[in-house]
Amino acid sequence: MSTVSEVITILESIAPPELAEDWDNTGLLVGDRNADVSSILTCLTLTPDVAKEAVASGVDLIVSHHPVMFRGRKVITDSDTEGRMLLLLIENRIAVYSPHTSFDSAAGGVNQQLAEAFGVDSPVPLRFTDTREEDGAGRWGCLPSPVKMSDFLSTVRKAVGTSYVEYCGDAEGSVQRVAVACGAAAEFLRDAMQQQCDVFVTGEARFHSVLEARAAGIGLILTGHYSSERPAVERLAQMIFESTGLAARPSQLEHDPLRLFKAEQ
Repeated sequence: MSTVSEVITILESIAPPELAEDWDNTGLLVGDRNADVSSILTCLTLTPDVAKEAVASGVDLIVSHHPVMFRGRKVITDSDTEGRMLLLLIENRIAVYSPHTSFDSAAGGVNQQLAEAFGVDSPVPLRFTDTREEDGAGRWGCLPSPVKMSDFLSTVRKAVGTSYVEYCGDAEGSVQRVAVACGAAAEFLRDAMQQQCDVFVTGEARFHSVLEARAAGIGLILTGHYSSERPAVERLAQMIFESTGLAARPSQLEHDPLRLFKAEQ
């Protein structure tokens, strides 16, 4: 048995809070720091389904990558979906912690895990912070040897566990210098271009960012927001277990809200 505060100490060692972006809402968002914790649930986004799963499973702490109350709230009532969900969690004494951009940029965080899963050798941040040199936003580096774009697309798809990815670029072209930024991170496209990368991988991007990539001659791969971050959420549960010995598992109900509709053959 540990306390919420003791688990937070572990989470902050995994995802240092000073790495969070200024606009973010990270840290303990719901709950009592002195409450006991025996089981933990991780998820990408805290939805009503995940909240009900947590209650049914009897967990004491939810670690949600995306924060609740992201845009701020003045009241918590049953008048809206998030309010009802928060009331349910509070009534069941379930705490909520969000690492979000701290975990994105941490040395062993989301972007580091993605880059390594794609085969990038010794990836480094696209944007460095004022903290440790291994911390920073995004990642870039080189594959051990050049590969065909079509083969790299297959590697990316398998690494994020999705049935498809979208891309812009030459499927027959060569890829070796790779940049990565999870989530909705097309603002890192120009950072990837500055590093002369052959391809930039992110979760989602606006149409004009795709056009910018095409005009600049850099490949762009979109995995989907959910797929770019969910594997790291699953890994986070294992990291928490290894550090605390507490029962920790990723949500079993959470899934990508988007589905692929295929034309009949």
